[in-house]
Amino acid sequence: MRAALKKPRKYGGMPDFGAADARELKPTRQMSTSPATILLIEDISTVQFFVRNALSSLPRPYTLLTAGSLAQAREHMAAHTMDLFIVDIGLPDGDGIDFLCEAAMLQPQATAVIITATPSEEHRARAEQLGGVQLLGKPVQRAQLCGAICKLLGWTDKASSEPSNFRATLSGLTPLDIVQLKCMSGANSVLEFTNAQRRGRVYFEKGNVVHSQILREDGTTKLGFEAFAEISGWQAGRVAEVSEASPYPHSIDTNWQSLVLEVAHQADQEQGKAA
Repeated sequence: MRAALKKPRKYGGMPDFGAADARELKPTRQMSTSPATILLIEDISTVQFFVRNALSSLPRPYTLLTAGSLAQAREHMAAHTMDLFIVDIGLPDGDGIDFLCEAAMLQPQATAVIITATPSEEHRARAEQLGGVQLLGKPVQRAQLCGAICKLLGWTDKASSEPSNFRATLSGLTPLDIVQLKCMSGANSVLEFTNAQRRGRVYFEKGNVVHSQILREDGTTKLGFEAFAEISGWQAGRVAEVSEASPYPHSIDTNWQSLVLEVAHQADQEQGKAA
């Protein structure tokens, strides 16, 4: 059974989020017999050579693309549909796990192997948030890498026509999932969430949420914790990273862990009242 990155549903051709349980594996359709497309994102040439050589032992056809930076990886991702990412965490222009958060929104059908020389508990926790990934510490063994790839792609020793050989995807990311992934990566960015009625933004500085706002239909805005809590509860919609040139207030001064717990507690209380 193949495990994929947490799968945001598609709406209007844009990256989307959904409200289903993000850790539930769901068989979706029988695996394609087409060669798998694998993108290796690694800036060290000797590691690239090792991975390329190791993958020659895979039991099924594949196409291997390589990128030495996240910028190159984004170019490949714009041109190809990926089945698997092999990603180093420390890259010249960014963080590999943070990139996988982006990939989970843009290519939710894919899965990933993360390789790192420092497989810390923080890295493991961040990887677990993404769902269908494997975290491997360097130096990676050839059999270990190929075994992880076969497991993630659902490449068993059964015939490819075997009906039990299914792809599995994970349910959609919630807004709170996306926020936690950005915070854990130490992001400095702005995310814009849009649902059928409203548009809201969440502002990150050094991995903390410092501001949030919602533009109401009458042109007025909702700010701070109240806006963040509402966005966190949205059940479906679109999400994108945007640039923000104009200054903005710092309407939230709680660290992100406490903020997430407070929002979750408020949601539990509201559900209790509704029951």
